[in-house]
Amino acid sequence: MTRKLIQSAALLAAGMLLGTAALAAEVVAIGNKANTNAVDKAFVVKAYSGETRTWADGGAIALIDQGDDNPVRADFNQNFLGKSNGNVKALWGQLIFAGKALPPKVIDGDAEVKKAVAANKNAIGYIRPASVDDTVKVLAK
Repeated sequence: MTRKLIQSAALLAAGMLLGTAALAAEVVAIGNKANTNAVDKAFVVKAYSGETRTWADGGAIALIDQGDDNPVRADFNQNFLGKSNGNVKALWGQLIFAGKALPPKVIDGDAEVKKAVAANKNAIGYIRPASVDDTVKVLAK
């Protein structure tokens, strides 16, 4: 009995770890292929948290969010920012009220986000990894 319990617990733990790894890969941050600024996950987090608004070269970052009800947005907020949609909305409400930042532009759907990022050198967006193609580059996972 004890051996079966230990095996079951080990399988459950392994499944949870695999599930967490799979969740982390369900969304990627993308940028314009012509943008040569150095970007990593920490930079993306600072941008989407309102902590940084410009690229190293001085250009204004053009943030793109997916729609409120889009599961990609929830995945991005959780996996990148570690926050729920409601918490991110509250954060941006404070930033806007204080005059510290403008909210990200909302464009719903991976295809539309890719088009917007491909058309704007300073844009950052996020999509499902399966939607990535040669029109944009992956900035962070």
